[in-house]
Amino acid sequence: MRNFDFETLADAQDVDLGTDYNPDLIVLSGAQLHLKTAPCVIEALIKRAASGLYGWTASDRPAYINAVKNWMKEVRAYEIKKEWIVPSYGTLKAISTSIRAFTDENDGIIVQPPVYVLYSRVITNARRRIVYNPLIYRNGYYEMDFENLEYLMARPENKMMILCNPHNPIMDIWEEEELKTVARFAKKYNVLVVADEIYAEHVFYGNRVTPYSTIPEAADNCIVCTSIGKSFNFTGTSHSNIIIPNEEIRKKYVTQRDAEHYGSLDPFMYTAVVAAYSREGKEWIDALINFVTENIEKVKDFFSRYLPDVTICRHRAGTLLWADFNKLGLTEEQLHDFLTNDAGILMDRGSQYGPGGEGFCRFQVGIPRSELETALERLLEAGKRRGIIK
Repeated sequence: MRNFDFETLADAQDVDLGTDYNPDLIVLSGAQLHLKTAPCVIEALIKRAASGLYGWTASDRPAYINAVKNWMKEVRAYEIKKEWIVPSYGTLKAISTSIRAFTDENDGIIVQPPVYVLYSRVITNARRRIVYNPLIYRNGYYEMDFENLEYLMARPENKMMILCNPHNPIMDIWEEEELKTVARFAKKYNVLVVADEIYAEHVFYGNRVTPYSTIPEAADNCIVCTSIGKSFNFTGTSHSNIIIPNEEIRKKYVTQRDAEHYGSLDPFMYTAVVAAYSREGKEWIDALINFVTENIEKVKDFFSRYLPDVTICRHRAGTLLWADFNKLGLTEEQLHDFLTNDAGILMDRGSQYGPGGEGFCRFQVGIPRSELETALERLLEAGKRRGIIK
């Protein structure tokens, strides 16, 4: 396997971004990697920039559509037809478009907290209601509450479910049998499922993500969101490829998408997707997973040794970890005061992910090994000073 540089910290702090930057903090918050994206993508974008042509770019070019189709088949074992692929501005924009196309104001949208924080903004901005089906937490892992899910889907005002798989922030995968149960309920009660699968390339320990639309009962009642946002570190751009097998749903989605002024494909995103969805791109993903796996094992070993009361929840996807700090006996304010002001580490607060997130933290481990080791050293020293670590 080709050697890739995962030891250089990728940042843009030398660029005038007009943002506050604290060099004293190690920032583990946020979902973006602290590593440069695949060299094949960087090289392709440099070539595109040098061309001087950044104009209209059709989204139905064979090179683009074939790249998406082949990637899904080869990397995700996901057989799709070319006509199912609907390029869109971004995953959240695609979810918003779906909500506006298939639901009415005040309809309920089901989500399963703790869950990605921005779903709530998309739902409320569209003047729909957030309907919670909280996940069940047991000894470091989560399960769906199927009894309550069926109850919620049976209510006629709840028209849609946003299914996150792999699930953010818990960073775990829903099994095929669990997806079958969701699909069975959704079909029975005519609830459209929007499956957000943008973490699907980042899977660990030999696991795989079952594409939702491959579930027989789901195929005619779903919208699947894919993107290079998480997989290739493009979270600052707005682009996604939405996969919709059902022709009627696809036409209605496209009508709404186009009504919201969707134009040509961003030429840089065209270039990035084609380059990423290549053999070289897959080699980089494989190397990234190997590298991050070693980081994860270092983190698990650290907490096992020094903070055994902190539970690193079951992790099978994504370059983030979700940890339960509740047994430390600290309030959320006390916990983040310790992490930020004593240890100089910034993590995501669990409470922002909705009910059930209190006392948890999400943090990035897709970072250079030196940065991770510095963060752990800081945590150890601060923990000893505060008496949290004996």
